[in-house]
Amino acid sequence: MTNKHQSEVHRLEENLQLLKLTCIKEQYRPAADKAARQNWDHLGYLARLVQAEADARHDRSIQRRIRMARFPGIKTMENFDWTWPTKINRPAIQNLFRLGFMKDKANIIILGGVGLA
Repeated sequence: MTNKHQSEVHRLEENLQLLKLTCIKEQYRPAADKAARQNWDHLGYLARLVQAEADARHDRSIQRRIRMARFPGIKTMENFDWTWPTKINRPAIQNLFRLGFMKDKANIIILGGVGLA
C-alpha cells in the first residue's frame, strides 16, 4: 500500500468516525472486496453500505427504546410457553401476530387473568 493510499484510508476512517458512520467504517473494506468479486457498480456498493448503516441505526434505535422503557424482560413468540395456560387458542394468537387486523383497521381485545402475560 502506498503512502498516498494509506493517507486516504486514514482520512476516510477519520471522517467516517467524525460523521458517526460506524457501520460503514466497519464494513467498507469487506464490502469493497465483495463488490470487486461480484462486479457491483459504484452505486450498488454505496447503496449497500448506506443500507447497512441505516439498518444498524434502526436496530440501535429500537434497542435504545426498549432500554428506556425498562421492560423487565423481552418476550417473543419463540419462547412463549404454549402449554400454559392450557385453554389458549394457539392458532388464533399466532394469526394475530401476522397483524392482518391492522390492514383491516380492526381492533383486538385480549383478556386474561393476572399474571398470564
